[in-house]
Amino acid sequence: MKDKKLNFKNKKIALCVTGSISAYKSASLASEWTQKGASVHVLLTESAKKFIGKSTFEGITHNKVLDSLWDNNSDSNIDHLDISKTADIIVIAPATANIISKIAGGICDDIISTSVIATNKPVLIAPAMDGNMYDHFAVKTNVDTLKKNGVIVMEPEEGYLASGAFGKGRLHDLDSISNEINRILGIENKLKNIKILVSAGGTKEPIDSVRYIGNRSSGKMGHLIAEEGLMRGADVTLVSSSSLITPSKINKISVQTADEMANEIKTRIKDADCIIMAAAVSDFTPEIKIKNKIKKQSRKNLELSLKQTPDILKSIEKNKCIKIGFAAETENHLDNGINKLKAKNLDMVVINDVSNSQIGFESDYNQVKMITKNGNISSTEIEPKRVIAGKILDELSKIIK
Repeated sequence: MKDKKLNFKNKKIALCVTGSISAYKSASLASEWTQKGASVHVLLTESAKKFIGKSTFEGITHNKVLDSLWDNNSDSNIDHLDISKTADIIVIAPATANIISKIAGGICDDIISTSVIATNKPVLIAPAMDGNMYDHFAVKTNVDTLKKNGVIVMEPEEGYLASGAFGKGRLHDLDSISNEINRILGIENKLKNIKILVSAGGTKEPIDSVRYIGNRSSGKMGHLIAEEGLMRGADVTLVSSSSLITPSKINKISVQTADEMANEIKTRIKDADCIIMAAAVSDFTPEIKIKNKIKKQSRKNLELSLKQTPDILKSIEKNKCIKIGFAAETENHLDNGINKLKAKNLDMVVINDVSNSQIGFESDYNQVKMITKNGNISSTEIEPKRVIAGKILDELSKIIK
């Protein structure tokens, strides 16, 4: 759905277009952003020009297209450095396997790869290619490398591809790309130098050497909160049981069990200004953990005796830092959330409905209610988890004030 609130006035956007069949769609992006007040500067690779011409973009944006390291237009006569320093954001849409691999490997041999590697501004890429290419181990590794270094990747969508095959490789929805850029450009350093401790993922409580009690939490919500905190200037430590890729500027502590997570948080909470407990910590763990694998042949039934795990938020309730908890509920959402807010002395609770298969666990989308200690209640629509993460941190900014 098109967002009528887009406002790119006085923003400079570098739109990098590479040699994908979906390059023609980038003209629509350039047109919309220009209409919304942005100064759009288009960078083309030689391959991109096989799909769409310079004159199209120059007519739309009223700016010269940059397509060479040697034919410069800027006063400095070094266009790639001018773009890297003056653009508010660099967007590569579509991004081919080739440009992804170049940037991940530090190769600078065209106007786009050189501009991206020279910048310290936000970089967003929207890959588009055949499904087999996107699934290739080299491309996956390179995408992960970009994510580790803070590049925002808008994953390609599934659908029919230029090859006629059905797979994951179509350029992300254009409205969603515009909305994400709008969101990024609106981010302010309101959490600069604030020390935030975030927990993420579902803990795993061992039964024996191969089996465990766990839940379906992917850790996406917590990881995205950590990333959005970093974008707002915070000093972020992430205690996570998830193997999701994490930007290198986030201090990630990997754990597995509830005990391990509790110990790591207790060790670090004294230095934190805020803790956001997004992890799905198991409520119970086996009383006895079997050292070896339990053999099926040795028994017909298996009985487990469980004990409660540490209540992490309860254990730190006397700490003076700001405390934000999550309530994953299937019923009586509001009442259960308010009860948790009061019982654990929280400054805010975030309630999400994990019974809805469209959102929550394992999904890229979520819908939450946020209730603060002073009684303010705010709700979101079903939105990408990254957007939800930003809204949670916006509420944190208000609490800090």
